[in-house]
Amino acid sequence: MPSWEILSRRTVYDSDWVRVQQLDISLPDGNVGHGWHLIDYPRQAAGIVPIGDDGRILMIRQYRFTTGQESWETPGGRFEADESGVQAAHRELREETGYDAGKIEFVGKFFPSCGSSNQVFNVFVARDLKHVSHATDANETISLRWFTPAEIRGMIQRNEVVEGMTLTALLWVLSNSAGDFLEI
Repeated sequence: MPSWEILSRRTVYDSDWVRVQQLDISLPDGNVGHGWHLIDYPRQAAGIVPIGDDGRILMIRQYRFTTGQESWETPGGRFEADESGVQAAHRELREETGYDAGKIEFVGKFFPSCGSSNQVFNVFVARDLKHVSHATDANETISLRWFTPAEIRGMIQRNEVVEGMTLTALLWVLSNSAGDFLEI
């Protein structure tokens, strides 16, 4: 396997959420790449596909100021310090939907933009759902709605699911390639 070696690294921006680093890299062909940028995410994120006993999937309507639009998404967010992925999935599900899950299964992880960042998204399926409260994160959740797998497939085909973690998680679960999560 060809080797990529980081020769130097300089942090040009640093916050609790993200760092931007400028790198000089030794490339496999022997050349040196100067000034490459890496967006460094210090914490991973969890995306949760909540599946009801009837097979419908719970999604949340959110407004994203970054894109200036509302979208249907699965609940999710970054891990807190010293929090496992399963713990983050339970917390995010409760905060954004008001539901607790009796069972959370890890589906897999992926890198949404590995050409420029080291961000890691972890996908989980939540089952045995119990409504325990209202969504506590009023800044993120506009509304909740249950969708059938057929409705979600239609939304995906019409390009109505545009958030990356949601799209990947739903396609993963709907394809059953990650396990028998839905009986379709």
